[in-house]
Amino acid sequence: MNIISKILTPVKRVVLNTSTCSEGRFTKEARRFPYKKDMLVNSYDTNLENKVEPPAFLTYCKEKMLESIFNKAEYNFDNILVINNPYKVSPLSALMVFNTKKKCKVEYTIKGHNGSEDYTRCDETLGNFHRVAVLGLYEGRFNPVKVRLIDEDGNIIASKNIKIKTPALNKPVHDCVKITKSKQPFNGGFMFVSGGYQGGVYAFDTKGNIRFALNRGPQYYGVYLFSDGRFLFPERNMRIPAYGNAHTVITHEMDMLGRVYCTYHQKKGMHHWAIEKEPGGNILGLSSSMHDTYMENAIVEIDRKTGETIYELSMNDLFDDTYKTRNDWAHINSIDYIPEEGTVVISMRNVHTIAKIHLEKREIVWLIAKPKFYKGTNVEDKVLKPVGEHNWFFQQHGIQIVHDETDNDPYTLRLMLFDNHTANRRPVKWFDGEEKSYVNFYTVDEKKRTVRQDNRFETPLSITRSNSEYDPDNRIVRAMCAHFKPPVDGYNAKIYEFNYDTKECINEISCVTDYFSAHTFDFNIPAMSKPLPEGNMMLGSLVSPIKLENMPYELEKAEIMTHEVSEALKFRRYGDLIQVYAVDHDLEKIYLYNNDTIYVQDFTNTTQPLKVFKTQTYFVSMPLNDIPAGSYKLAVQYLSKTYKTDYTVAFGKRE
Repeated sequence: MNIISKILTPVKRVVLNTSTCSEGRFTKEARRFPYKKDMLVNSYDTNLENKVEPPAFLTYCKEKMLESIFNKAEYNFDNILVINNPYKVSPLSALMVFNTKKKCKVEYTIKGHNGSEDYTRCDETLGNFHRVAVLGLYEGRFNPVKVRLIDEDGNIIASKNIKIKTPALNKPVHDCVKITKSKQPFNGGFMFVSGGYQGGVYAFDTKGNIRFALNRGPQYYGVYLFSDGRFLFPERNMRIPAYGNAHTVITHEMDMLGRVYCTYHQKKGMHHWAIEKEPGGNILGLSSSMHDTYMENAIVEIDRKTGETIYELSMNDLFDDTYKTRNDWAHINSIDYIPEEGTVVISMRNVHTIAKIHLEKREIVWLIAKPKFYKGTNVEDKVLKPVGEHNWFFQQHGIQIVHDETDNDPYTLRLMLFDNHTANRRPVKWFDGEEKSYVNFYTVDEKKRTVRQDNRFETPLSITRSNSEYDPDNRIVRAMCAHFKPPVDGYNAKIYEFNYDTKECINEISCVTDYFSAHTFDFNIPAMSKPLPEGNMMLGSLVSPIKLENMPYELEKAEIMTHEVSEALKFRRYGDLIQVYAVDHDLEKIYLYNNDTIYVQDFTNTTQPLKVFKTQTYFVSMPLNDIPAGSYKLAVQYLSKTYKTDYTVAFGKRE
């Protein structure tokens, strides 16, 4: 029996009128599916026991399997194939797969549970081949789902009831949200939460029921939401050493079904925040200049088609040295974009400053900060004049442009931010010492070069991270207090909803886990029900290894790796990368060498000045793409001593 037949063979019937396929079985068969290996990964012969396929590769294999299932046409509306958690990382998701003789659309309703209303969504694609993403399921139960076929005239031509089984979620996500105060129905549909030290990614509905989760944690900054149901997932354990917090250099563009559209390799990594310049367009993110020892001080643009960094601007080039008293003196933590101007608005936490910057001109348009802070500096004339009553913000997060009735005024710009209101990273004399946080609204008059504080909403002290949202249609303000220390009412984080006009708190949602940011959203079912678009799944590049002309002394005199060192390091091949897992800055170099050729990946160009990050552990990477064909031995420099390993890597000539 061939592999296609296996997946098409009626599997164990556990629910009404469906055949179900578990994630485990779907993944197992996908790994065995005949695919062209060099689509994503070159073929390497290595004795490294740990060989990991990038998730984009496995996604590709599963997409090809689905094509074959459709071609067989053995599943129909009377026998829908339901694949639970098809892409392995989204346990409250499923994929319905079947064919119909008549072209139609597919609509489904998940029956409400635990106080929540029924949830109806439709894949608007009119066709005979249906792969319908099912999102919004409840954890740990058989979810009753009504499925309907709708013809081109909008008529229901068939209907049936099925049940989709989901697993119970593990802590800390399981049962982590409580509605602790409610004066009116919670607005905004689903709330998407991600990041924090506990690293959870989940979403809950208006009753606090978990309706989405990832079973993998990203870097502490969480994931970055894009359009069409996609997001950018930064790998927590694949980084590059830096002058502070090591940045993620490998990120995946995914959707909430768990599909990986592509993987980006970035030389300097990314931190805190990333956005699309436009839906489906290039990515604006935050990085570090690195070469001048400064961290979290740069804006980058990533080409969406190639993954390469095509633009970089360091704040060091715009500001004089007055406040460059620490590695992360600027600490940019959020960014928003004005496409018609080609400008960005950024939050610079460690100088209590909001800046508007023209990207092409590479110049500051204006700054919001206490004027005396920049008196006598090179940017003194860029500071806007505050008018009216003004409460200064400190170590703020989540700068965001507000789109409301003021959009029609070409000279004004409405902004909001989360004022954490602490000043430990940049003490200033005018800090009021208030142990509260705030959501602040501002209007900038760019013609008069003034800034006015419009409104302010008080919350318990959220010492770091956090963001806010504004719903102008309902005049609702949301304060995402991501990090209480100590906890408030026994919770590490909360979300508050305020009436913009009265400032009354109308809803309070309490979270057991801390997080980085939260956003309202809804699932884009039509986008996630489409086949994966064709294209290169591995984009961008990491720092290339250097070819050495001569055998370095330390490698010539290298010792055989001791048991103690081998226990401290973990080696693996990850796609086209050799990776070594170690404590931050302990692994200094990776060598690939033979009698004729020596390549080195050198990580000694940075140092770690901050104790808080010295105990981090993660994989560093050596790309193999630019190394010529041959057979190589592997060696490492660890804690200033060089060791030869028993590992080898061999590969032939590439096309």
